[in-house]
Amino acid sequence: MIAGTLVLGFLIYKGRSDFNALQTSFTDKKSQVNRLQSSQLFPNESNLEQKQKKVTAYIGAVDKLKAKVLEGQAPLKDELQEQEFRQILNDETEAIAALATKEKLVLPENFAFGLDAYNQGKPFRPGALSRLEWQLNAAKDFIKIAADSDIDSIDEFNRDEFQEENEVVKSEKKERSRGTRRSSSSNRSKNKSFANPMAGADKVMETYRFTTEITGSYESLTDFLNGLAASKSSFLWVRKIRIENESQSSPRIGDAPGPVPVPNTVPDDEGKTPMIDATVLFGNEKMRARIVIDAVRFTSGLAATEEEKTASS
Repeated sequence: MIAGTLVLGFLIYKGRSDFNALQTSFTDKKSQVNRLQSSQLFPNESNLEQKQKKVTAYIGAVDKLKAKVLEGQAPLKDELQEQEFRQILNDETEAIAALATKEKLVLPENFAFGLDAYNQGKPFRPGALSRLEWQLNAAKDFIKIAADSDIDSIDEFNRDEFQEENEVVKSEKKERSRGTRRSSSSNRSKNKSFANPMAGADKVMETYRFTTEITGSYESLTDFLNGLAASKSSFLWVRKIRIENESQSSPRIGDAPGPVPVPNTVPDDEGKTPMIDATVLFGNEKMRARIVIDAVRFTSGLAATEEEKTASS
């Protein structure tokens, strides 16, 4: 009898608790519905107007940036002829050799801005001349930055051919591009979150790649990289860089000189000369850097369309 009473009491208590919880939930839901019904619809005309102002301001800022990017960029010389380009190449090769000699910058033997194949008989294609001249100027800026940074030597300089230089290269690149697109599509199907940040970049820019190896001190290499970033003549995009010490082994016992006299000192009254009792073992090594660089040329696709100009006005 007592046990039954306790069970009954427990059931009544539990039922009451469940009822109170449901009543509280109902009250909260009802309050939420009432609040939503009485609130102002969004977006409204005022919000829409604010958004339009922000979009217009954004488009205007983008247009200014586009104009700034195109402002300092040398145009392509579409009417450039082969003989004229050969003369430009010869003049620039002589000028950069003279600059290197003046700044004590060692260049590769017979340096020709990576255009060696043309000096060895490769024929020019008319559609490639203007881009070759533009790429030559970008490479020239690279050499000048290296010289201004006190880099010791440019040990290697290789240039990738681009599509307009060779029909075979062009068709091969198309095939590779199709393969890349198929591979990318496959990857996207496997990973739905995949997003290529450079997708569509070819609509507004062209990239001309060269690979180089340079040697210099840590300070000169740092100045060189800063110079690339600050260049106002060319947009030189460092895509890959590998840096290592020119000396790969640590000094061993006996490699470092023993105590030596302090330079420009005289013996004291007892005939003793101040000695250097420690030598610098690290920090003065030359650094070798292998760098992959894209010289970027922004195309007319970057310019604002008439619709964009109207929207930003």
